[in-house]
Amino acid sequence: MNKKNQVNMYKLIRELGEVQGIARMTVMCLTAFIESIRLLKCTRDQVVELYRELTKAIRDSQPAIIPLIRLLEYFESDMEREIKPEMSVDEVKKVAIRSLEERISQFKRNTTRVTENGLAYVTNRDVIVVHSPSSVVNNLLIQAKKELGREFKVIILDLLAERTRQTVQALQDAGIEYVVTPAHNLSHHVENANKMFIGAVTITKDRKIVAPVGTAGSVSMCRHHGVKVHLFANTLNWSTRSSAEQNIFQAEEAAQIGSTDFSMTTHSHSLVSLDLIDHIITEIGEVSADGTLVVPPIEAAAGVPNDEKRFFSTTGLPEMAPT
Repeated sequence: MNKKNQVNMYKLIRELGEVQGIARMTVMCLTAFIESIRLLKCTRDQVVELYRELTKAIRDSQPAIIPLIRLLEYFESDMEREIKPEMSVDEVKKVAIRSLEERISQFKRNTTRVTENGLAYVTNRDVIVVHSPSSVVNNLLIQAKKELGREFKVIILDLLAERTRQTVQALQDAGIEYVVTPAHNLSHHVENANKMFIGAVTITKDRKIVAPVGTAGSVSMCRHHGVKVHLFANTLNWSTRSSAEQNIFQAEEAAQIGSTDFSMTTHSHSLVSLDLIDHIITEIGEVSADGTLVVPPIEAAAGVPNDEKRFFSTTGLPEMAPT
């Protein structure tokens, strides 16, 4: 893949993440990968080389989409284990598609469990702040209302128009009370709130969250006012690399105000310290900042396959390749 195509792909990934959220984008990328394999016309040797080229390009994306990268690492392991020299190109493609479909199922299974575990953190009379909410956060709010009959209010911080539209539509359809306010006006509403719900692109080895742009300020404001911050994250979002190694996109753009010209530096995502997070809820229960299990819902933990449950242990970080 040439440099121009890589730049365009990384821009598309960032835009998809902004509009759809990381969970939806991960599934969309894997689904597109499957479709590209189905349409691929090449020799037996070329098909393996091409999927390796694509997975490498995704691994270098800005920022690093850790859940997608980890699922592709599982995929590569499957391919190395199952591909035999005597296989035809069609047989190789079938193995690849089956593996990717299994990874999609694995990811959906994890996110469903995060949502189910998150329901315990929504109670009657809550006033919950959401900032560029993930699909997991939106889904657990909807289920808390529809399935559990919880009565609560949501403060939607407006930053990205399409994400705000999606959240407003979802809450309207579920009959959930809400108010929309610009993120920079949170100070006028925060004293009425008691919880904040956020998601993450990545949770890093040095205890940072890579989150939608602007999240750091909103979280800091909430913590200053005693609002409990809840992070809902799939264990596939954990990285063994530091925040400096997450490839967060930085742009330098020419700007002008009146007759004054200057360069504007922007970053695609925020970094938030895990020290500001009160509760981290995953598919295996609530965990501490080092990944140690704190509150394991018995019914959820019992169903977690060993290759996922092994991520967390009494020593915290997993035994895995750096991602």
